Amino acid sequence: MSSTKPIVLNYLVFDDDDGAPEQYRRNVTIGGHEMNLIFINPVEYFDPDKNAFEDERFLEAIKDAIKGVNINLIISDWNILASNAEYKGLVGWDIVEYVLKAKDKLKSRTFLIYSADIKKASRFILKKITSEITASPNDAIPSLEFVSKILELKIKFCKRDEHRFGEIVTLLRESNTISNIVLNSILSFDKNTIINTGNQDFDGKKISDIVKDSTPDNGGLKFIREFIELSIANYSEINGH
Repeated sequence: MSSTKPIVLNYLVFDDDDGAPEQYRRNVTIGGHEMNLIFINPVEYFDPDKNAFEDERFLEAIKDAIKGVNINLIISDWNILASNAEYKGLVGWDIVEYVLKAKDKLKSRTFLIYSADIKKASRFILKKITSEITASPNDAIPSLEFVSKILELKIKFCKRDEHRFGEIVTLLRESNTISNIVLNSILSFDKNTIINTGNQDFDGKKISDIVKDSTPDNGGLKFIREFIELSIANYSEINGH
């Protein structure tokens, strides 16, 4: 029965340390939950011969990793690839932008960025804000795209030490909402599962296709609502005393 199965929490991690996955599996645990670590090492997508980062291959790797998965939390190290004369380097903010480019809907999730020297991240953000303001000195209200994005996202920073695992557990617990549990459950169905509800808008379609529907009428959300209502009607005594 579903009630006896552990709640699944999926978290996406970007780190240049190949030993990191074992650390996460050992330290990130929550009783009654199945912790699903999705790990990507960005360094694997850097071509040292060309001194260039393979953007498209990296994006495809992210898309493949999160396809059909409800991500509860995104985590990244700040210092990934150092800059040099011809290469700008890769930092935690770049990872955030790659993730949003891969799937814009993840902007509603929490991002946790850690660094051995968290002041580097602070200086980077302050520099980006200053650059936006000084780029348009004649604008009464400058177009602050970076500031707007920062304010829209839920980003937390912490130090890269053993205490970060406690922060990760806390954030995963906070992500354990009813809506996320429902979405996880629906996405756990086989991708070829065909719907037969009596509603012509959904019948004959695959669950995966309906949930991923991004049309303006929110077909995926309407299906989830109907799925819940039908389940309640099936297992409840309507107007019982």
